[in-house]
Formats: sequence, structure tokens, C-alpha cells
Amino acid sequence: MEDSLLLYTDNPELKEFDAVVTRTGPKFVVLDRTGFYPEGGGQPSDTGKLIVNGDEVRVIKVMKRGKQVFHYLSQDVAIGEKVHGFIDWDTRFRYMRLHSGEHLLTGLFEALGSGPKVFSSFSQLDFKPSDIDEEMVETVRKRFNEVIELDVPVEVYYTSREDLDVGDDERKQSFLVKIPNNVETLRMVRIGAFAETFCMGTHVKSTGDIGKLKVLRMESKKKRKKIVYFELEDI
Repeated sequence: MEDSLLLYTDNPELKEFDAVVTRTGPKFVVLDRTGFYPEGGGQPSDTGKLIVNGDEVRVIKVMKRGKQVFHYLSQDVAIGEKVHGFIDWDTRFRYMRLHSGEHLLTGLFEALGSGPKVFSSFSQLDFKPSDIDEEMVETVRKRFNEVIELDVPVEVYYTSREDLDVGDDERKQSFLVKIPNNVETLRMVRIGAFAETFCMGTHVKSTGDIGKLKVLRMESKKKRKKIVYFELEDI
């Protein structure tokens, strides 16, 4: 089976696209190319619709299996059909804002000595062991909102595994180990001098699109685990 061409990796603002069905099953299709982001890396999948011979078919969920992207649909579609895909843009853009905001928050906390991040989602960051305190949370809050006002570019670039320097960052070292050895080119996301990591997710063009923080609070757990909860303001 041929790989699915992932249009969202270099054009996360793509809202619609043309494709051909290369594989089918009970209420799912694989397309030769797709703009739909599949669930992964803590980011939920896109939703949307496919127009097939003038009919509208809902895209309910998208998942990547190997190098193919499976689109789970509201009804069956035949192999070889030409389709026109539409991304639910409001949902995608919200995910882009949250994903970029998560990266920025992680970078700001780590720069202040937060300790290793062991989990993250679109609403929280878990650090363990960590010495995060209320003063650090307030410092990050101010810096985050300052970076939003600066409207710093969010850049995507590619590098080889050999050229990537993760230094003494244990989290990035462990993440790098999990990437299959046959993956030689890594997709990096950099937010100015504030955050940089490998990521296949979709991101905004600049920090102004993230929006400022509405909520940033910390909760202490056992064994020096700290959970930071966050919400973004509506824009």
C-alpha cells in the first residue's frame, strides 16, 4: 500500500483539498493525500467532511496506522472515488492554538528549572520531580503573555537525527529514543528563543494567534509531582 501524503505537515492552514480513495473498509477510507490531522502526540484528530459525487460524508475521526491515514466516516465510500475534503476549521484552529501554547508553556517552565515534564495535554502539564512554586507560575504567566504580545514566529524546520543536539535534556533524550531508528529526518517546531522540540502536530504561524492565558494554576502532588493547569483566552 502506498503512503498517504500528509498535506498538514507543511501547510497547517489548509482548509480543503482534493484526493483519491486508495483503500476502503466498513465506513473508512485511506486517501492518497490528506489535510486531516490524525490523532496523535496528545492532539485529537481533525473532523470535517468529504464531498463524494456531490454527496456529503462526515469525517468522524482520523487515525494514522503505519504510514497510512485512516478516515472514519458516516457512510461507506468506494475505492477509486475522487473526493474533496473540508476540515472543520474552528476545531482545527483551536487545537493549533492549544498545541502551540502547550509548547510555549513547557519551554518557559523548563527555562526556569521546572524539572522534567512527564505528561502534557491541552489543559495541563505534569512535572516530576519538580520544584515549581507559585512564584515560578506567576513569572511564567507574565512571560507567556509578553511573548504573545511580541507575536513571535512559530517556525517548522527539518533536521537529521545526527545533527540534533538535545544536550542534557532527559525528556528530549527519552523522546528521541522512542522515535524509530529508520526515521532519519525529524520535524522540529521552534518558538523564537522560548521553546523548541520535535513535533508532528499542527501549529499557528505566530504567538499572537495563541492568545493570552485565562488560567494558569499549580497543584502539588506526592513525590514532588507538580501539575500546572492552563486555559487560553478566546480570540
